[in-house]
Amino acid sequence: MLDRDEDLIHERGKILLISDKGFASGELEKHLTEENIELLRPHRKNEKVRPGESLLRRVHPANLAVRDGFRGWWRRW
Repeated sequence: MLDRDEDLIHERGKILLISDKGFASGELEKHLTEENIELLRPHRKNEKVRPGESLLRRVHPANLAVRDGFRGWWRRW
């Protein structure tokens, strides 16, 4: 998405990308930092607790609700 719509990034200033542990990659984080995108994700077992991670506990239920709603919508197609 970021490669296809570069204006999406540059028109908005700083972006906060919320993800899960699957996005744990030094190369990805370096690329996102260069694009002025902050990655908020939980730490892995071999990492220290990440800055802002406590916010994820508040956001997680909303993420699940959106995901479950999308799955229900998708099945109706």
